[in-house]
Amino acid sequence: MKKKLTPANTTDQRKLKGEATREKLVIEAIRLFGQNGYKATNTRALAEAAKCNLGLITFHFGGKQGLYEAAIERVKRRLIEMLSPSVKNLEVLAQSGLTGKELFTALTEEINALAQKFIGMEQVAGNALLLLQDINEKNPHSTSGYRDVFFPLIANIEAIINKATDNINPSRARLSAFMIINTTLGFLRDYPIFYPVNTQDDIKQPSIAALMGLISHHLIGEFDTYFKFRQNC
Repeated sequence: MKKKLTPANTTDQRKLKGEATREKLVIEAIRLFGQNGYKATNTRALAEAAKCNLGLITFHFGGKQGLYEAAIERVKRRLIEMLSPSVKNLEVLAQSGLTGKELFTALTEEINALAQKFIGMEQVAGNALLLLQDINEKNPHSTSGYRDVFFPLIANIEAIINKATDNINPSRARLSAFMIINTTLGFLRDYPIFYPVNTQDDIKQPSIAALMGLISHHLIGEFDTYFKFRQNC
């Protein structure tokens, strides 16, 4: 005999269904806003991707802007939690007794460890892409998510570079720190395009180690003149 649903059971089922729909909308919002940006993503596309009624976007989030803000907040919360150990490690490194090339080597190793941790994790690439779109569009809907998530990393890398070079060029150190984070994020996002097209492809795809080698080369080369000057003193 089929069990009769009570009003309480019906309410619980509706609540669970509503939570599931809200979750689907946030997930699809992260993906679509990240791929297309805020302006080019309409509510109909969001509803279709989440397989729900268009009116549920207004019901759950008050509209497109509310859904966008929910997506940004979800991304910020997840990435800040995931990146916090690396931020702490960089803080410790910035206050260590290492200097010069030794400090740059230690920095490269830390970025390497960070990249190795996140390689292949689609959520990292997708989440970062949404934050990059957020700053690139420069529209009133921007919520500065990229700054909130990545500025602690950039600021600590900048401090390490300045320490290693005795503040020889602070503005260039800031640019280098920004480049390191964005190069790493871009590599993590685009790494699948390096997969062999078929088994006959004998070209080995770039590795995280190769990326770190390029970043290390940049850091040392960037301040090579400074190091030569110090060695000749």
